[in-house]
Amino acid sequence: METIPKSDCENIGFFRKKHGVHGELVLEFEAQFEQSVEASDRFFIELEGLLVPFFITENGFRFKSAKSAIVWFEGVDSESYARRLVGNPAYLFQNEIVDISEETTESYLLDFTVIDREIGEIGTISNVDDFSGNVVLTVNFKGEEIMIPFNEDFLVSIEVDQKTITLKLPEGLIEI
Repeated sequence: METIPKSDCENIGFFRKKHGVHGELVLEFEAQFEQSVEASDRFFIELEGLLVPFFITENGFRFKSAKSAIVWFEGVDSESYARRLVGNPAYLFQNEIVDISEETTESYLLDFTVIDREIGEIGTISNVDDFSGNVVLTVNFKGEEIMIPFNEDFLVSIEVDQKTITLKLPEGLIEI
C-alpha cells in the first residue's frame, strides 16, 4: 500500500468538533485556504501518522463562517465515527492550494471609477475591505467617503481597460 507523503501536502486546519448525529464535522481552517477548501472534493485526515483520504458526499459541504465549514464524508455516517476524527489535522495536496493574490481579493479594483446605472458616476475606489467575506468599496462621493457593498447581485460590468465598474445599486443606498 502506497502512502501519501506529508511533504506533498499542506496542513489547512483541523476538525474542531462533530456536528449533529449523522457524521458531519466542523472543519476549522486558516482564512487563506478558504478557496482551496471550497474547491476540494476530499481532504486528507491524519490518522495514526498517516494521511487518509476522505471524500465529501454530494451536498456534504457548507460554509459555517469565513474560517469554518461543515463537512460530511462518504462512509462517515455516525456520531461515533465522526468523534474519532475530531481534533485531527486536515490536509490538501500543495498543488491544490489556490494562490490568493491581490487579484482574487478584489484589491485590483483600487482606483477604478464606480458608475451606478441610475445615478451615473459616483467616484473612485480608494479602499477595498473584506469583512468576513463581505467586500465593501470605499468611494469618494461629493467630497465624502461612502461605503458601497460589492455584491455580485449589484454588478453590471467591470471594464478593466477603462478602469470602471458599473453597478445597479439599491434605491436609497446613496443620498443624491
